[in-house]
Amino acid sequence: VGTRGRNLAKVTQPIRPCHPLAHPAQGPNIIPADVIFIIKEKLHPRFRRENDNLFFVNSIPLGKALTCCTVEVKTLDDRLLNIPINDIVHPRYFKKVPGEGMPLPEDPTKKGDLFIFFDIQFPTCLTPQKKQMLRQALLT
Repeated sequence: VGTRGRNLAKVTQPIRPCHPLAHPAQGPNIIPADVIFIIKEKLHPRFRRENDNLFFVNSIPLGKALTCCTVEVKTLDDRLLNIPINDIVHPRYFKKVPGEGMPLPEDPTKKGDLFIFFDIQFPTCLTPQKKQMLRQALLT
């Protein structure tokens, strides 16, 4: 008689979502057979996963987008990365941080990449003096 249940288990080895995982059933009075687990990924509040890569969106004020900055990213294993951004950040700009993604299932000592995208925050109002300063700095 087969039953279908939902039990949660913590998977400690790197595995991709929706990947079936077989585990042999063992014990007294049990006919040997594989138990198949389908891994479903739980959404994360800061990161989005795509295969072995992680994607992170960082809000940044327009001034920092134009003049360089450092982005702090708290990783899944609680490290704090300080990523220097030395380029002008435009709406399609992203920063690739090699080796800071998810562990590879075939070799857990290697990792995918972290991609940082930017949500540029524009000011909601500017004084006439600030507008004039921006015109002089950006349009001449």
